[in-house]
Amino acid sequence: MLSQAQRTTILELSAQGVSQHEIARMLGISRPTVRKVVRSNSTEVPEIVRAEKAEPYRQRILELFNTCKENLVRVHEELTAEGAALSYPALTAFCRKQGIGEAPVVAPAARWFLCPRWPRLESASGFGS
Repeated sequence: MLSQAQRTTILELSAQGVSQHEIARMLGISRPTVRKVVRSNSTEVPEIVRAEKAEPYRQRILELFNTCKENLVRVHEELTAEGAALSYPALTAFCRKQGIGEAPVVAPAARWFLCPRWPRLESASGFGS
Protein backbone atom coordinates (compact mmCIF):
# COMPACT_ATOMS: atom_id res chain seq x y z
CA MET A 1 0.00 0.00 0.00
CA LEU A 2 1.44 3.33 -1.03
CA SER A 3 1.59 6.16 1.45
CA GLN A 4 0.07 9.54 0.79
CA ALA A 5 3.57 11.00 0.30
CA GLN A 6 4.38 8.38 -2.36
CA ARG A 7 1.12 9.09 -4.15
CA THR A 8 1.85 12.83 -4.06
CA THR A 9 5.32 12.22 -5.51
CA ILE A 10 3.87 10.12 -8.33
CA LEU A 11 1.34 12.81 -9.25
CA GLU A 12 3.95 15.59 -9.06
CA LEU A 13 6.40 13.70 -11.29
CA SER A 14 3.62 12.87 -13.72
CA ALA A 15 2.61 16.55 -13.86
CA GLN A 16 6.25 17.42 -14.65
CA GLY A 17 6.09 15.14 -17.67
CA VAL A 18 8.08 12.21 -16.29
CA SER A 19 6.97 8.95 -17.90
CA GLN A 20 5.18 6.33 -15.85
CA HIS A 21 7.97 3.87 -16.64
CA GLU A 22 10.58 6.28 -15.26
CA ILE A 23 8.49 7.06 -12.15
CA ALA A 24 8.15 3.34 -11.44
CA ARG A 25 11.89 2.84 -11.84
CA MET A 26 12.80 5.83 -9.65
CA LEU A 27 10.42 4.84 -6.82
CA GLY A 28 10.95 1.09 -7.09
CA ILE A 29 7.28 0.27 -7.65
CA SER A 30 5.42 -1.40 -10.48
CA ARG A 31 4.18 0.45 -13.56
CA PRO A 32 0.58 -0.72 -13.03
CA THR A 33 0.70 0.85 -9.56
CA VAL A 34 1.92 4.15 -11.00
CA ARG A 35 -0.79 3.95 -13.67
CA LYS A 36 -3.53 3.42 -11.05
CA VAL A 37 -2.39 6.44 -9.04
CA VAL A 38 -2.17 8.66 -12.12
CA ARG A 39 -5.63 7.54 -13.29
CA SER A 40 -7.15 8.15 -9.85
CA ASN A 41 -5.52 11.60 -9.74
CA SER A 42 -5.81 11.51 -5.96
CA THR A 43 -3.31 11.46 -3.10
CA GLU A 44 -5.84 9.88 -0.74
CA VAL A 45 -4.92 6.37 0.35
CA PRO A 46 -7.93 4.14 -0.38
CA GLU A 47 -9.32 2.25 2.58
CA ILE A 48 -9.54 -1.47 2.05
CA VAL A 49 -12.75 -2.88 3.41
CA ARG A 50 -12.78 -6.62 3.84
CA ALA A 51 -15.50 -8.74 5.30
CA GLU A 52 -14.46 -10.66 8.40
CA LYS A 53 -14.71 -14.38 7.70
CA ALA A 54 -15.17 -15.11 11.38
CA GLU A 55 -17.97 -12.59 11.99
CA PRO A 56 -20.79 -15.13 11.42
CA TYR A 57 -19.22 -17.31 14.12
CA ARG A 58 -18.63 -14.53 16.66
CA GLN A 59 -21.06 -15.79 19.30
CA ARG A 60 -19.84 -19.36 18.96
CA ILE A 61 -16.20 -18.21 19.19
CA LEU A 62 -16.98 -16.41 22.47
CA GLU A 63 -18.69 -19.51 23.86
CA LEU A 64 -15.89 -21.85 22.80
CA PHE A 65 -13.24 -19.42 24.05
CA ASN A 66 -14.59 -19.83 27.56
CA THR A 67 -15.23 -23.58 27.40
CA CYS A 68 -11.85 -24.28 25.77
CA LYS A 69 -10.01 -22.38 28.51
CA GLU A 70 -8.98 -19.52 26.18
CA ASN A 71 -7.09 -21.87 23.85
CA LEU A 72 -7.60 -20.60 20.29
CA VAL A 73 -6.12 -23.75 18.75
CA ARG A 74 -8.84 -25.76 20.49
CA VAL A 75 -11.49 -23.19 19.49
CA HIS A 76 -10.40 -23.55 15.87
CA GLU A 77 -10.55 -27.34 16.08
CA GLU A 78 -14.10 -27.21 17.48
CA LEU A 79 -15.27 -24.71 14.85
CA THR A 80 -13.90 -26.74 11.96
CA ALA A 81 -15.41 -29.91 13.44
CA GLU A 82 -18.75 -28.09 13.39
CA GLY A 83 -18.25 -27.30 9.69
CA ALA A 84 -16.97 -23.72 9.84
CA ALA A 85 -14.82 -22.81 6.84
CA LEU A 86 -12.36 -20.68 8.76
CA SER A 87 -8.56 -20.76 8.84
CA TYR A 88 -6.62 -20.46 12.08
CA PRO A 89 -4.95 -17.18 10.97
CA ALA A 90 -8.38 -15.72 10.16
CA LEU A 91 -9.59 -16.72 13.63
CA THR A 92 -6.59 -15.22 15.44
CA ALA A 93 -6.76 -12.00 13.40
CA PHE A 94 -10.47 -11.70 14.20
CA CYS A 95 -9.83 -12.26 17.91
CA ARG A 96 -7.05 -9.64 17.95
CA LYS A 97 -9.26 -7.06 16.21
CA GLN A 98 -12.18 -7.79 18.54
CA GLY A 99 -10.00 -7.87 21.67
CA ILE A 100 -10.97 -11.46 22.44
CA GLY A 101 -8.39 -13.04 24.70
CA GLU A 102 -6.35 -9.91 25.21
CA ALA A 103 -5.31 -9.33 28.78
CA PRO A 104 -6.23 -5.86 30.02
CA VAL A 105 -3.25 -3.54 30.32
CA VAL A 106 -2.45 -2.92 33.98
CA ALA A 107 -0.41 0.11 34.90
CA PRO A 108 2.54 -0.59 37.18
CA ALA A 109 2.03 0.26 40.84
CA ALA A 110 5.26 2.25 41.07
CA ARG A 111 8.14 3.25 38.86
CA TRP A 112 11.72 2.87 39.94
CA PHE A 113 14.56 4.66 38.30
CA LEU A 114 18.20 5.35 38.95
CA CYS A 115 19.48 8.86 39.14
CA PRO A 116 23.03 9.21 37.76
CA ARG A 117 23.91 11.73 40.51
CA TRP A 118 23.17 9.28 43.31
CA PRO A 119 26.18 7.23 44.46
CA ARG A 120 26.05 3.59 43.54
CA LEU A 121 26.07 1.06 46.33
CA GLU A 122 29.25 -0.64 45.11
CA SER A 123 31.29 2.55 45.24
CA ALA A 124 29.84 3.63 48.59
CA SER A 125 30.67 0.33 50.24
CA GLY A 126 34.04 -0.14 48.61
CA PHE A 127 32.96 -3.18 46.58
CA GLY A 128 33.41 -3.17 42.83
CA SER A 129 35.59 -0.02 42.82
